[in-house]
Amino acid sequence: MPLADCFTAARLAEHLRPWRPYPPAADRRFWDRVPTETRERLLAQAGPVSQRPWPLLTATTYGRFSADGDRQAYERPYFARRDKLIAAVVTAVLTGDTSDADITDGVWLLCEESTWCLPAHQPGGLPDPDNPHVDLFAAETAALLAWTVLLTGEHEARIRREVKIRVLDPYRARDDWRWLGLGDPAHLNNWTPWIHANLLIASLLLDDQPHATAARAVAALDRYLDVVPDDGGCDEGASYWWRAGASLFECLQTLTEACGNDFGAFHLPKVMAVARYPMAAHIAGDVHVNFADGPIRPPGTVPHLLYRFAVRTGDAQLRQHARAMQPEHASLITGPNGSLGRVLAAITDDEWTALPPARFPAPRQTWLPATGVLTAREREGDTAGLYLAAKAGHNDESHNHNDVGSFVIAYNGRPLLVDPGAGVYTRQTFGPDRYQIWTMQSSWHNTPAPAGHTQAAGRAHRAMDVSASLSVTAAELALDLAAAYPATAGVRSWCRTLRLDRVAPLIAIHDRWELIQSSERTACYLITPAEPRVADGRILLPFGLVIDVDATVDGMSAGAISVERRDLDDPQLRAVWGDHLYRITLALPGQRGSLSMVVRHGPGHQ
Repeated sequence: MPLADCFTAARLAEHLRPWRPYPPAADRRFWDRVPTETRERLLAQAGPVSQRPWPLLTATTYGRFSADGDRQAYERPYFARRDKLIAAVVTAVLTGDTSDADITDGVWLLCEESTWCLPAHQPGGLPDPDNPHVDLFAAETAALLAWTVLLTGEHEARIRREVKIRVLDPYRARDDWRWLGLGDPAHLNNWTPWIHANLLIASLLLDDQPHATAARAVAALDRYLDVVPDDGGCDEGASYWWRAGASLFECLQTLTEACGNDFGAFHLPKVMAVARYPMAAHIAGDVHVNFADGPIRPPGTVPHLLYRFAVRTGDAQLRQHARAMQPEHASLITGPNGSLGRVLAAITDDEWTALPPARFPAPRQTWLPATGVLTAREREGDTAGLYLAAKAGHNDESHNHNDVGSFVIAYNGRPLLVDPGAGVYTRQTFGPDRYQIWTMQSSWHNTPAPAGHTQAAGRAHRAMDVSASLSVTAAELALDLAAAYPATAGVRSWCRTLRLDRVAPLIAIHDRWELIQSSERTACYLITPAEPRVADGRILLPFGLVIDVDATVDGMSAGAISVERRDLDDPQLRAVWGDHLYRITLALPGQRGSLSMVVRHGPGHQ
């Protein structure tokens, strides 16, 4: 059943009403109920942000993206302005003082900007203020200003005019927004729910056409859900779920609050499946499986939002997971993940702020057949021990890396064999030369290189003959990687099996392959953040773990091991992995062969 059968035009016309979820900051009876600990922590976080000067935005820095591909020169001051306004509004609701000049100055500065669209999202060079472009952060800015009006009453007429001209009118007037999905629905991603979550807020709080916005949003969200796998998986990765699945929740939550009824939307099977993805991708603590562009520690997690999603879908296990994610009930997130609305929802939820932390439920295993991701841990309910995440899928996913057949292995929550993730975004990241970036290439994932070839991009380059087997004692994924490589690689078959054995315990990766002709360049790669040692044909890893290697090619012993260090100069990658990553190469010259890599405890382990 589509969302349009829940939020029908007739129901929206009958039930959608003026929506004012919070009173003004002057209502101290309401706002003084925020727990003291939460209040003090948020004020402490807001203080340093408020003390920073208002940054300058110039046409020259805007043009840097077109000139040399640099996104950060403009984005850093752009987000710093919004951070400073968020901090001022949060301070106002927590203290009752709305006289802070930062509120007035912040509203003024944002309303004076030539565009709210980031340079990386703006067609052409410098923006035309008479032809505004609605991107993620134009919509975010509209919602931020709408919350500011609701809570402080500052500059209401100016804000209504700017939001209408820059965002709401263009949204309703044009059908060619890519994120609407009217032209190419197959490639919808986080943009659709993320933008609509903010458009709904702005329209309901500021607009005279909220019914039109709501109906248009419901139709777009249905197109988005049509391309979301039935298993609820997020092929953009766990980090982007917080602006994909989480924003879907915000859309439905806003409509539900404004209508007084969800009309069954939160119990649609696909919506319920979407809610569970962060738990399926969780390794331990703040560490998550990071296939695609996201970092292994997602920066924008909001446990309260996940908790409310779990309550709406009736998922007790997911409620426990959300409670375990963070002992703090609310936190001020800055930068691209900053959201005033998410902070307000957390600090005004009496049930949430009264809850004590919980232990992670740590499900034993999850298989997402439509997404093509298997996750499994050594012991249910325990984030210690061995952990395996393995990927099938294809090479045309959103924020895609060429990584069919790759995997992540962790021990006691510490990543051992890893996906590097992505560096700081530049023009190249989403341009035609994306796969010249080393982090996007299969040669820097835990994948083979038949005849020295890397995987190719595109939906046709995918895993075949995929099957999974799950039991109490083991979890296993089997697939053929041949189609992930270009025809020039000459791969007849490359069958890989990945298995977590809970009895042993160990993780085993078995490859069996045949090439059209012999090649001296065939190899298999393993990526690790800790410098490995090699002894007696065995790879020694931290925590007393080893990788036993057994390779035979054309009837002869093979698998010579070499290690290379890659020095990291990207600040985002360095923040995750430190100064270096290491690539282990197993040489497999010949035409047909087999390779066994077994991760287990070394001799002497107790």
